[in-house]
Amino acid sequence: MADTTAIRVDLTGAATPFRRFWRSTGFSPAELLLEPEMQQTLAYVGGVPRHGIEYLRVHYMLDLVTAERFGRYDWTRLDRALDVISEYRLKPFFELMGNPSYLFTDLNARDQVHHWRDFMAELAHRYRQRFGAEELRSWYFETWNEPDIWWTLGGETGFNNYYDACHEGLRAVEPEITLGGPGVARRIPPIFKSFLAHCDTGENVFTGERGVRLDFISVHEKGARKHAEDLTPNSLAICQHEMMAVDYVRQHHPRFAHLPFINNECDPQIGWHIHHTWHALPYFAGLAAKIIDQHQRLIIDNEGVDYPVLSNDNGFLGRWGNRTHLAYFGDKDIKAAQNEHLTDIGALDQRVAEPEPFELIKKPALSVMELLAWLGEERLSVSGDPLDPDRDGLGVIATRLSGGDPAILVYYSVDSFRRSGERPVRLTFDNVAPGVYALALFRIEDGRGDPYSVWETLDDLDKPGVEALAAMRAAQEPALAIEQIHVSAANPQATIKLDIALPGVALAVLARRGDEGPSMPRDLKLTAYAGLNGAVNTVLFWQTGGSDSLELFDVFWSESENGPYRVVNPAPLLSTVYLHSAGGEAGFYKVQARDVFGRVSPPSPAVPGIAAAPSAAR
Repeated sequence: MADTTAIRVDLTGAATPFRRFWRSTGFSPAELLLEPEMQQTLAYVGGVPRHGIEYLRVHYMLDLVTAERFGRYDWTRLDRALDVISEYRLKPFFELMGNPSYLFTDLNARDQVHHWRDFMAELAHRYRQRFGAEELRSWYFETWNEPDIWWTLGGETGFNNYYDACHEGLRAVEPEITLGGPGVARRIPPIFKSFLAHCDTGENVFTGERGVRLDFISVHEKGARKHAEDLTPNSLAICQHEMMAVDYVRQHHPRFAHLPFINNECDPQIGWHIHHTWHALPYFAGLAAKIIDQHQRLIIDNEGVDYPVLSNDNGFLGRWGNRTHLAYFGDKDIKAAQNEHLTDIGALDQRVAEPEPFELIKKPALSVMELLAWLGEERLSVSGDPLDPDRDGLGVIATRLSGGDPAILVYYSVDSFRRSGERPVRLTFDNVAPGVYALALFRIEDGRGDPYSVWETLDDLDKPGVEALAAMRAAQEPALAIEQIHVSAANPQATIKLDIALPGVALAVLARRGDEGPSMPRDLKLTAYAGLNGAVNTVLFWQTGGSDSLELFDVFWSESENGPYRVVNPAPLLSTVYLHSAGGEAGFYKVQARDVFGRVSPPSPAVPGIAAAPSAAR
C-alpha cells in the first residue's frame, strides 16, 4: 500500500484570482441544433451548474442560411438554431463557417468579397436586434474552422479577404464584437502564418489600411493523432505544442503577443467518431481534469498567457466509444449525419418533422464538468507532500467560492488508460473559522458515476429496456457522501481521508452553515421526447435561486396537481436538468433545492407534464 499523501489547504492564506476557462464545447454540423437529440443534449450541457459550460462552438452554422441570390437570404433555420442555444443558457462561439446555398465560390473575386461583407453586416444587424447589443458583445466570433483543411473559397489570399470582409461587416454594425481566429488544425501551418502577417501588417482589402484588428488567436492541439487503435494520449504535449504557437506569435508578431490565446478543440485524440472505449469511462474524466490543471500551471502561471477559453469538442451525438458527453441509443445513423458537410436542407426538414425515438445516458465526460463547475473564483495555495501530477498523475486544484466555502478538486490521472490502482490521500483544511460545517465529497471512478459499468452487464446492449435505462441513469450521477462536522477554535481544522482511484476525480466542498437555506428553483420548463420502449421522456430544465453555496436538486411528480408528490430522481442532482421517463401518464412536476445540511427550499410551482411526445421536436 502506498504511503498516504498529505495535502493541506490554508483557508487564511493568500489567494489569487482564478478564471474557470474550460467553459466551452463544440460539435458538427449545425443542422443538429434543429433536431431533438441535440436539443436534449443541450439541456444537459446548459444545465451544468454555475455556467460550467457557457459557450457552444458549432461547425457549418452558415449552411443553415439559404439564398435565392446574393443579398437575398432566408435566416429562418439559423434563427431557430441560435434560439435553441439561447434557450439552454448557452452562448455561441460563432464560427463564421458555411455557405448559404453554396452561393459563394471564390473570395478572391472582388464582387463576392463585398457580398460576404454585406452578408456579415446583415448577420450582425439581425442578431443585435434579436438578442441585443450587450448579448452580441458577449459572444465570440471566429473564422472558418480549420482553414488549413476545410477552406475552399480561394487559398490564403481568399482567406485574408474573407477575414477583412467579416471584420468590416460585423464591426460596421457593432464595433465591439470579439473576432479572431484562425482555429487551425495543424501545427503553425502556412495559412496561420499568412493570416497573422495579414492582420499585423497586411493591407485591408476594403480600406487600404495596414493591419486588421484581431481580438484573439485560436489553434487546435490534441493529445494523439487519429487512429482506430487506442493510442495513448500525451496530455503534456498539448501544452508544449500550444506554446510553440504562442512563441511563434511572440517572435514574429510581438504586438499580438498579449492577445488572448485559445485552444478550442483540446481533445485527447483526433477523431470524435472513432470508437475508443475509454471515452465512456472515468479515465476520460480524470484526463479532462488533468489537462485543465496543466493549462493553468504550465501556460497561464508559468508563461503568463491570457487564456480565456479552453474548449473540448465533446458536444457531438455518439455512442459509448465516441468522444461525446452522452451515450446515444436509437436507430438514427448519427455518424453519417455528422460526417456530411454538405447540408441537405430537405433531408433536415424531414428529420425534424419525423423524429425517431432515442435515449441518452450521461457519461463521466459530462459529469466531471459538473464537478469542475463548483471550483471557485479564487485559487488557494496547497502545501504538504510535494505533488508531481505530470509524472505520477496526482494533482490538486484548490479554490474558494465567492461565498467563502473552499472547493478542492483532487484528480488521479495518468495518460495510459491501461494503468489502475489507488492512492491514499489525507486532505486537511487549516485555519477553519469555528462553526458548523458539512463536508461534501463527490467522486467519479470505476463503479462510481460510471454508467458504462452497468451497461456492459445488460443482455440487450443496443436496445436497453426500461429497467436497464433506469439503472444506467441511477449510476450516471457522481457518487456523493456528506459528513456533518463542528470546528472549534481550539482545533481549527477539518480533515478528510480517501483512497482516490486511478483513474478518478474527487471534489471536496467544505460548506459552512449559514442562516439562510437554499432558494426556490424557478423558470421550470418541460419538453417531451419519444423514448425507446414506447416511453415519453420529459426533460425538465430550470434556473437556480442564485445562491453560490453548494446546492442539490430533487424532482417531484404527482398524478394530481394537489399531490401527494414523490421524488423521482434516484440520486441528488448537481445540474439543473432531469429526464423523467414515463409510460404516457399525465402528471405534474415540481423541483426543490436542498443544501448539504438537509434544509430545503420551497418547491417550484407545479407544471403539468406532457402526456405524449410531439411528432416533431419543436
